[in-house]
Amino acid sequence: MISADIRAQIKAGETPATAFIASPDDVAAISATVCGFLNSRGGVVFVGVDPTRGVVGVGPEAESARRRLETQLQNDISPKALFTLSIDTDQDQAIISIEAPEGRDVPYVVDGRVFVRRGARTVVADPELLRQLVQSRSIEADRWERRPSLGLNETDLSGAEVRTTVEEARVSDRFVFSDGEDIRSVVRQLGLVASNGLTNGCDVLFAERPAVRHPQCRVRFIQYETDKTASTYIDSQWFEGPLVRVFSQLIEKVGAQVRVQALFVAGEHGRKDQPNYSQDALREGLVNALAHRDYAGFSGGLTVSVYPNRIEIWNAGRLPKGLKVGDLKKPHPSIPTNPDIAHVLYIRGLMERVGRGTQKIIAACDALGARPPRWKDDATGVTLTIYSATTEAGEFSPSPRQAQLLEKLRPGDSIRLADYIQMQPVSERQARRDLAELEDAGYLVRSGAARSTTYRRSERTL
Repeated sequence: MISADIRAQIKAGETPATAFIASPDDVAAISATVCGFLNSRGGVVFVGVDPTRGVVGVGPEAESARRRLETQLQNDISPKALFTLSIDTDQDQAIISIEAPEGRDVPYVVDGRVFVRRGARTVVADPELLRQLVQSRSIEADRWERRPSLGLNETDLSGAEVRTTVEEARVSDRFVFSDGEDIRSVVRQLGLVASNGLTNGCDVLFAERPAVRHPQCRVRFIQYETDKTASTYIDSQWFEGPLVRVFSQLIEKVGAQVRVQALFVAGEHGRKDQPNYSQDALREGLVNALAHRDYAGFSGGLTVSVYPNRIEIWNAGRLPKGLKVGDLKKPHPSIPTNPDIAHVLYIRGLMERVGRGTQKIIAACDALGARPPRWKDDATGVTLTIYSATTEAGEFSPSPRQAQLLEKLRPGDSIRLADYIQMQPVSERQARRDLAELEDAGYLVRSGAARSTTYRRSERTL
């Protein structure tokens, strides 16, 4: 099904970050538009959507069309870039969504021309803009994942991980290797070879022991007996090795926290089996942390902390410049911190849609009836908290004034900050804190910004 966010994007029409192309056979226009997004601020191409007629679909063979487009875009766009192709359905009509984040290796070229987005149009870059793109590339070329990993040799790489990557790419058609038998050729085609050696990105992705050269690559798992105020823990373990292998080990460890609880719903016969965590939310949260963490600092890292009623995923680094925590809850531009690493995760089937992972986490938690996930961005890093849907210990307990507000509002009713201040004799600062706590607990849903901000009562009950 087409998500509400995607449906809203289509309804809003073409924008600097949204383009419609009716037919998957119009490969030249699709390639130029994806190239334009890569050279600009990123965006999404909806194939099977007509600018005037709306959703027309791509025909009954949507998966075949997606695979053909994937291969064609890889061949048409140079240098190699991160973009994702997904199929969404609207009733009986299938469309192909091509998510293209802002590229890190501009300028990208199609058929000898550099395309950019100007408003809702894709145009050829003029000489001045082309000069700016070339200058920015000289800066981006020095990012950490592209630097040579000192001491890393081809013999340090895991042949099994490289071969699995080639095989999974062949099955999914997400990447075509001209020579999948030679390890050096494979990593070169993935952009993981610098002029003076294998890159740090190659080390993270394929080395058997990357922590020897980059100790910050290790991931820590901790399970606490009680809340974070306690110092005792049930389990503590470090994971290291090729990135996808680490992810597999970590998701198995975290997945062991998912348990099914039998619930008896009033007015219904029988019981309802409900898991306490969404596997999709946990999986997406871990992939995002591994893909977007800051690998450059030796004091950085990634830690997964399990508490009785929540799981916290912390990774070193900050949100991209211009992106705030509130933006993660809605469609937002994707600016990959490590596009080379993210590209391999996409080829391996771990990253399905660039820029929509946070929305997928929110939707998965909502479907389970859990509190909304919470992101925190501070000087030490980014923390994602995913709450248990069934554990009662440590649940949020509203204050008397918050409880009074919840009793007054019916599901769907809205209130503004000024209204709440009139209702309760509290300062504006305290009122904001009260409403924010109710939002984090899932009782209120915030919309709008600044003075137009409203808080809508959700279906969640006390």
